[in-house]
Amino acid sequence: MKTMSAILTVVACSAWLSLNTGCISTERTEYRDAERVKVEFESDAAGRSFYEGLSKLQNQRPRNESKTDVALPIIFEHKHRVVEGDNVPFNEAVHRCDTNQDGRITEVEARIFCESMSKR
Repeated sequence: MKTMSAILTVVACSAWLSLNTGCISTERTEYRDAERVKVEFESDAAGRSFYEGLSKLQNQRPRNESKTDVALPIIFEHKHRVVEGDNVPFNEAVHRCDTNQDGRITEVEARIFCESMSKR
């Protein structure tokens, strides 16, 4: 009788553990964002062209996200997710657009950037 009770206890515990993802479980989401690059525009037209190109770039490029899952069934489960912030694509766009890297975007640079985003 004791043997049967012990077997039932082990079976019940095993079933309960298999239904749950793990005894030790962690899940973390990390948002990474860089400081926004300081930039000035030669004119309002340059700013409009730049932001038009930026919106095209953001529509083409999905938000960058990485995910890591580590699990040992029944015992341990760990999930880590890293999400990229909005300043990262902005900084990349400024770097692409400001061809001479002087921190000032001219109308010509902005127009070339915007047209290059349209061709993608």
